[in-house]
Amino acid sequence: MMDRLEALRLFSRLAERGSFSAAARDLKIKQSTASKWIAELEAQFGASLVERTTRSVRVTEAGQRLMARARELLAAFDELSGEFNESDREPRGRVRVSIPVVFGRLFIVPSVGDFLRRHPAVSAELVMIDRYVSLVDEGFDLAIRVGVPADTSARGRKLADSGRVLVAAPSYLGARGRPNAPSDLRTHECLVHGEANAPTVWRFGREPGKGVPVPVRGRFAANNSEAVALMARQGLGVALLADWLVRDDIKRGRLVPLLEDFVTPPAPVFALSPPGRFSSTTVRALTEHLAAGLAARLERKTG
Repeated sequence: MMDRLEALRLFSRLAERGSFSAAARDLKIKQSTASKWIAELEAQFGASLVERTTRSVRVTEAGQRLMARARELLAAFDELSGEFNESDREPRGRVRVSIPVVFGRLFIVPSVGDFLRRHPAVSAELVMIDRYVSLVDEGFDLAIRVGVPADTSARGRKLADSGRVLVAAPSYLGARGRPNAPSDLRTHECLVHGEANAPTVWRFGREPGKGVPVPVRGRFAANNSEAVALMARQGLGVALLADWLVRDDIKRGRLVPLLEDFVTPPAPVFALSPPGRFSSTTVRALTEHLAAGLAARLERKTG
């Protein structure tokens, strides 16, 4: 007889993987069993949940509605199971974590080191990369990201807020002048932290939460914040960067803060875990550890 909860777990994994064989392999069941469970779910709900092609599986509109509710149910059940079944267990085993390059090096790596010293039965693999990874397809247990998560299906926990500041080098300001209002940035050379072909919008406001969008552009873009900061120090343009990254440059006069009467939205720091998957004791403990110490580390860096 079909276990309805496991069938929902299978359906969630099928939606992620787009393949019956891959979903069945992940859950360690036969492909024929996976097909049978999905057929029984469709019969139970009276709707077609997936459309099968020769190469892939596409989730229908009815399937999308079920998937959203199924993930909520599975996450709640797994969380409850974890509290009962693993509350007394020490963290152990391997955890694979994706972290951004610069932020990870400065804040996450030291914290993970502290965690490993406290829990000798844990091993960790840190993959330092700035792009958004696929948690499921690339086998990550956790991802740390600065900014609003692009993967809305992942389960996220906000760890802290990272402030941002607009800066430029004295040499640039001497040549191009100082912007007095956010709208002035339209005529300035702006250094973009992101993709060159994607529209870049910075937001500025007189008070938090009420920013006005300002489209910006320039001759330089990079997916690495240290590269953007280096270009700013060389006088090539205006940059919007994390306060912890440019604090020392400002103190030493290499960069000058701009538009200080305006505020920019903070960049939230999130811990993301795969959707519809049970978070182990180790993953939960590491997330708690990062959350407990990150705000203090950011304050020390920017204070």
